Amino acid sequence: MATLKLGVLGSGSGSNMQSIVDAIEKGELDAEVKLVLADVPDAKILDRAKRHGIPCRYLDCVPWKTKLEGQRRMSASAF
Repeated sequence: MATLKLGVLGSGSGSNMQSIVDAIEKGELDAEVKLVLADVPDAKILDRAKRHGIPCRYLDCVPWKTKLEGQRRMSASAF
């Protein structure tokens, strides 16, 4: 079975992403976090991603009507 490739969206501390990374590092989850996107420029999730060498970016969702639409468009163009 192929390793699951994940993208993580966040706006806060990144504790959920950290749990995923911890499970990967312990061998409990056959996955790789390929990208982290945050809609808050100083969200802690970006710091966590950088510490683990995961590509990460802040994405400004203001140009779109809703955050979800902006995140969908940006994540689709990121790959």
